[in-house]
Amino acid sequence: MTEKEQKFIDRIRLAVQLANEDEEGKKLADRLLDGKIIVRITDGITMNILIKDHLLQFVDTSDHPRAVYEYGNIDSALKLLDKKLSTYSATVHKQLKLMGLSTLNDAFDKILNLAYEHANGLR
Repeated sequence: MTEKEQKFIDRIRLAVQLANEDEEGKKLADRLLDGKIIVRITDGITMNILIKDHLLQFVDTSDHPRAVYEYGNIDSALKLLDKKLSTYSATVHKQLKLMGLSTLNDAFDKILNLAYEHANGLR
């Protein structure tokens, strides 16, 4: 595993932890519908997240996800997670595919933003 891949995994893990334990994260998690989210890098890392009663946990597989975040490559993923690339630009240039329920994608994106703020000492 590369350093970049580990950073990606750590950021997604932080987002899940904040959704379950942080006061602001819990408020954001209250907006999440039950179901599964897949967060993956094309031809690379896949992380499956189960949402049940507004609590998030990692699971081995994610059949029938309600939302999918698919990053084109590790560099695009890290740029997006570090706010060095906009979601709009990444989508237009096919570096990010958001599939499934837009409300679920939007709510999870806010949790990813919270993880960015915590990882960078902004909270």
